Amino acid sequence: MNNPKVNIRYAQALFDLALERNEVETARKDMKLIESICSQNPDLIVMLNSPVISSDKKLSVMHMLFSGKIDKMAMGFVDIIIRKRRDAHLSHIAQTFEDLYLDYKNIKKAVVTSAIPLSESLRLSIKKVLEDQTKGTIILNEVVDPAVIGGLIVKVGNQLYDDSIRQKLLELRKEFNMNTYIREF
Repeated sequence: MNNPKVNIRYAQALFDLALERNEVETARKDMKLIESICSQNPDLIVMLNSPVISSDKKLSVMHMLFSGKIDKMAMGFVDIIIRKRRDAHLSHIAQTFEDLYLDYKNIKKAVVTSAIPLSESLRLSIKKVLEDQTKGTIILNEVVDPAVIGGLIVKVGNQLYDDSIRQKLLELRKEFNMNTYIREF
């Protein structure tokens, strides 16, 4: 289940507590572990989503899974999530916590889509330009999509820069469909 309002509320509460206790890095590591285990175990997600399974059973399973692997603060957070019946949101809350962490550290995720794989020098060049523009650190993810034909599509946060040949062809098609090149007498 994914409810952004619930996810941000709980993730922000944990982030604020971790910041107050100066344990942000530990909390991040714990949330990444929780998110990783949830994503690798669909049965765990089914259990957390099930209204039939009692909170006590869910708590005992989570304690068996995470005791000794995550910090006391994160384990207490998982307890609260389950007791408040927000257990179906746990994986999404962990993802939202990661987003808050990246924002706090001024780290941006960028997705670069191209028709062919980028060379290492081009990848570094794109990363440098994006870091200069955003005044932060960039995590670059590369996607190869032959439909782009050529050029690049770069997405950083909510900003999209599309300098692909596919986009240029679409723009030309729109112009020709508008008949701006036909002279009217």
